Amino acid sequence: MTLNGNSCLTCKVRKSSILEPCAIGTINAISTFKNSRKYEKGEFLFKEGDDVKGVFFVKKGIVKVLKEVPGNRTLIFKICSRGEIVGHRGYDSRNIHKYSGVALSETDCCFVPISFFQDILKDAPDLEKQLTEEYLLDLERMEEKSVSLAYKTVREKVAEALVLVSNIYGYRGGNRPFSIDLSRQDFADLTGTTKEQVSAVLKEFSRDSLIRYSGKRFNFIDLDALKSLATVA
Repeated sequence: MTLNGNSCLTCKVRKSSILEPCAIGTINAISTFKNSRKYEKGEFLFKEGDDVKGVFFVKKGIVKVLKEVPGNRTLIFKICSRGEIVGHRGYDSRNIHKYSGVALSETDCCFVPISFFQDILKDAPDLEKQLTEEYLLDLERMEEKSVSLAYKTVREKVAEALVLVSNIYGYRGGNRPFSIDLSRQDFADLTGTTKEQVSAVLKEFSRDSLIRYSGKRFNFIDLDALKSLATVA
């Protein structure tokens, strides 16, 4: 669904996006050529193997970036929240999406068609610099994901996922409850395990008083303990 958009200059989400340090001219160009789109939970923003139509800036909601892997499995490489850019990794000489983007919740995005985005980049070294840094950050995430999948135990992987999810939902500790949009299968796809293993570890963490939860609602997470557990020595 396409919605009417507003100027990026007055958008509060810009402060948490790669557009924040960009010049006014660059931001105005994005504002001119973007349109707003709304996605329901479970709806694809784009699919692996499809032609790149444009890039997406998440304005509200949560998006999982995933890839199909051998063994009829899915791996979630990244979870994006407000202010983050998705769809940019397919922007190369082939212009084919290497991953899929799926809304984990009701999601609003600002969409910039690829032809306009390419034209903007030609005259916007500030945006190109930010995009390059985003590529490097994604590469670092991929390297960390590879280490996690290869060397961490299931407990360590689930601990790492809980820390990541806490950051995404803005949990800073204490007894402030929050609800997540990820299913147990999403946790499994994020950690390279199974949903049964995820459920078992969550119960263990609960017994050890590291977390308190009911379904998708978390009432407490011991972030320090989980960060320590998730760290590979």
